[in-house]
Amino acid sequence: HGHAKYIDVLERSLYNGFLAGVDFGGDRFFYVNPLAFDGDYRFNRDDSRERMPWFNCSCCPTNVVRLFPALGGYLYAQRDDRLYVNLFVSSQTTAMLNGVNVAIAQQTDYPWSGTVRIQIDPEQPVHFALGVRIPGWAQGTPVPSDLYHYLDTQKQDEAVQLRVNGAETPLQIQDGYAWIAREWRAGDAVELHLPLPVRRVESHAAVTENRGKVAIERGPLVYCLEGIDNDGRALDRTLADDATFRVDWQPDLLHGVTTLRSHGDDGDLLFAPYYAWGHRGLGEMVVWMNREAA
Repeated sequence: HGHAKYIDVLERSLYNGFLAGVDFGGDRFFYVNPLAFDGDYRFNRDDSRERMPWFNCSCCPTNVVRLFPALGGYLYAQRDDRLYVNLFVSSQTTAMLNGVNVAIAQQTDYPWSGTVRIQIDPEQPVHFALGVRIPGWAQGTPVPSDLYHYLDTQKQDEAVQLRVNGAETPLQIQDGYAWIAREWRAGDAVELHLPLPVRRVESHAAVTENRGKVAIERGPLVYCLEGIDNDGRALDRTLADDATFRVDWQPDLLHGVTTLRSHGDDGDLLFAPYYAWGHRGLGEMVVWMNREAA
C-alpha cells in the first residue's frame, strides 16, 4: 500500500518483541515475551525461566533464523520512479530509477540517536522522488491505532528536521513518508534528524491489566526495569508522572545500550531496553509500571 504505518509496526516488532526472543549469541530463544517476571515463574516453553537452545515445537527458532537474512529486503522499496527509505540501518544498495542506476548509502547509529544520513549517487543526473519514513512515534503516535497513546502530549522542544545538501527542507508528508522530488546528482545527501525524547505510554482503557500503569519508550525502543539494576526490585516500583529522566550511553553494558535513569519520589530507577532483558541471571522485570503507590 505504500503506507508507513505498516513499517511502523514492523519496526516496533523488530526492535522489541522479535529481538527480545533471541539471546546475544543467536542460539537461545524465548518462546514467549513476558512483560513482567517475578524471577521464579516458568514462563518459557519446556518449563524454563530462561532462553532455551531448542524446543519440542521449534517454530520460533526457525522463524528467527529465517528473518535475519531477510532484513536487508525490508530497508528500501521502489514503485516506478519512487524510492522509499523504510528502516534506518547503515547499508548500501542500488536501484534503477527512470533508466539510471542509482547507488544509495545510509549512515546512522539509530536507534541510539535519531540522525540518519542518506547519500544518493546516480550514474548521471536523474529526476525521481525519494520518500523518507517519518516514524509514527516521531509524530506523536506510538502505533497506528488507539491501542496505545502517549501520556505526555505536550509539544516537544525539538521537531523533526530534513535537510538536502545541508539546506533545511519543509516536510511534505504523505502516508507517513516525507517526499523530496528533484533532479539528483552524484554526491547529493539527505540528512534526517529525529528527536528522541523519553515518552510515557498508556494503554487503551479497555486493557484492564494496564490501568494506572505506564510503559517507557525512547524512539522505537521499549524500556523495562530489571531488579539487577534496582536493588533486586522491579515489580513494586512506582514512577511518578513528574519524574525526570537522564539518558546515558553505556558501551560496556549489555553489548552497548542507552539507559534511562529516572529521578522521582521512589528514588532513582535505571531502565534498560526490553530486548536486552534476561541476560544477567534470574530476577524481577517489569515493563508496565504503576503510576502511583498501591
